[in-house]
Amino acid sequence: MNLIFGRPDIVDGIGLIHPVTLVDYDEFQDASSFIYYSKAHFGKEFANYPLLDLIVYGLRDDKIIKDIETVIKIVTKKNSSLYLDEESGVYGFYIDEGSSLTNQNYEAFRSIVMRQNLMFEQKVYKDKRTQEWAQKVMAAKSKSGVRIEVEDMITTVATYSGKHYWDLEKYTIYQLQSEFKRISKIKGYDSDVAIACVNGDGSKIGHFAEYLDLFRNPYDDLFVSKDKLSNLNKALS
Repeated sequence: MNLIFGRPDIVDGIGLIHPVTLVDYDEFQDASSFIYYSKAHFGKEFANYPLLDLIVYGLRDDKIIKDIETVIKIVTKKNSSLYLDEESGVYGFYIDEGSSLTNQNYEAFRSIVMRQNLMFEQKVYKDKRTQEWAQKVMAAKSKSGVRIEVEDMITTVATYSGKHYWDLEKYTIYQLQSEFKRISKIKGYDSDVAIACVNGDGSKIGHFAEYLDLFRNPYDDLFVSKDKLSNLNKALS
């Protein structure tokens, strides 16, 4: 219920983590790519290192530091800044007195931010060819599917709910997705009923209020066995 009502979660050492609202969506999108990095992106030899260390020291990108500070500001509603003791190597992102993002609480922070904002763990394959295939499949699905942007979801929800855009900018990403998919479910239900009435086939029609799995990871459908990889690569190329 926290997600549908847009309530914050708590991370030890940081405090309240708020879901991103649509008014901050563009800024969050521009800054949040580092959240998709998992330990799998860095290889087995770095498995014992904290993930935040791998991102900060491994990537060595000043933009990522700024991006982390921006994301912290959006989700905590407080400013943050990097602190670093060069002698000890101790670092973190100071938020307020007694609160900071560190390599000890980063993964809990990352997990909550991803769940609140429907961000999905990307698959990282050991085999380079499998990784390339996965990227091709995602690109092919994106091309062949119906293109629906966040703006399209906003206009759909506004049209069917009668809400103003200044109301919707307070929505969280989860609330927007949930309402948009519920509208789609109801429209599909109405179409199924109309077709069943015309055909008179008495086929079973799903309920318009049935469970919507907003957490289904689109990467979960990409795995294929290696013996099929060659033919799939040929087909996709």
